[in-house]
Amino acid sequence: MMQSAKRYFLLGLCIILFVGSSCSKEDEASPDNGEVTWGSGIKIPADLQGRLIYDWVDEGVLTVDTRTGAKSVLLNEEVRGNGFDISRDGRIRLTSTDIRGNYDASQYTLSNVADGSIVSQFEFYPPNGGSKYNSGLLSPDNSLIAIKPTFEEGIIILDKSGKEVVHLTAINNNAFTRNDRVEWLPGNGIVFTNGKYILKAVPPYTNATLVKEMNYQDWGNVKVSQDGQKISVLIDKHIYLMNIDGSNLTQVTTSKTQELEAVFSPDGKYLLVGSDFRRTGVFGAVHNLKIIPADGKLYDLDAEQMASSSAIPVIPKGETKIETSDGIMLWR
Repeated sequence: MMQSAKRYFLLGLCIILFVGSSCSKEDEASPDNGEVTWGSGIKIPADLQGRLIYDWVDEGVLTVDTRTGAKSVLLNEEVRGNGFDISRDGRIRLTSTDIRGNYDASQYTLSNVADGSIVSQFEFYPPNGGSKYNSGLLSPDNSLIAIKPTFEEGIIILDKSGKEVVHLTAINNNAFTRNDRVEWLPGNGIVFTNGKYILKAVPPYTNATLVKEMNYQDWGNVKVSQDGQKISVLIDKHIYLMNIDGSNLTQVTTSKTQELEAVFSPDGKYLLVGSDFRRTGVFGAVHNLKIIPADGKLYDLDAEQMASSSAIPVIPKGETKIETSDGIMLWR
């Protein structure tokens, strides 16, 4: 169907109608240009804000404060479980973990970042009997959880108590795969992928609007800015930006290797890029952490940091090596 020059897609549904960090004097920005210095003398722009959050092997979830460069452990390996998310305001964490002796379900826990106190906790049984190794994303208002697509389940949206709000099983009879993605928009809308399409939908998620048809052999890892205005996407090894309506698709990274994905800073001005992606085994892979402005210009991820067209390597205060991740990246 066509309506107002937009393509609309009928969703396959199973619906249940419940339908700042402080800094010491030593780390304060210098009065002349506002820059902060990280490890190895890396200069950080004055307007860089928030915390970089990322998985690293058996250390759990690490975080780097962008104003001080200080690195710390946010979640240990046991708490991290099968996946995690942190709310936009940085106060609530969502984790998905195994349940001892239960091979069919996972336990979802919402808790306060500050003291670990539990806000909500429930067991989640995939309705189609799919893998228990799933994880979710908190909606901008922290009221809903979007379970990422799998081969068996598609996209599932739950409320904080674990009650199913909607289950998107297919788009025009085209089922989801585990390579598809879902991201939240302001107002609890979602952007998601299905086959060669990037789409968006708003509550109650009964119709989807086409954002862009992706006629590329290799693409994916869609991420959305917190204001819902920009999308980053991996195409043929490198990162591109586009507007939320699919316009102005522009390549913003280049390198001799492969990028993985790029997540937006809270204000949308910068991107944290998973660069130098490489496999470490049959199931393992790692990537380096680098930062570029989200200004639509092309940045060379191989060049030295001081060059105007290059990325900023994430080297915490007091360290000399770039940080590496083997999983989820967030910027809060």
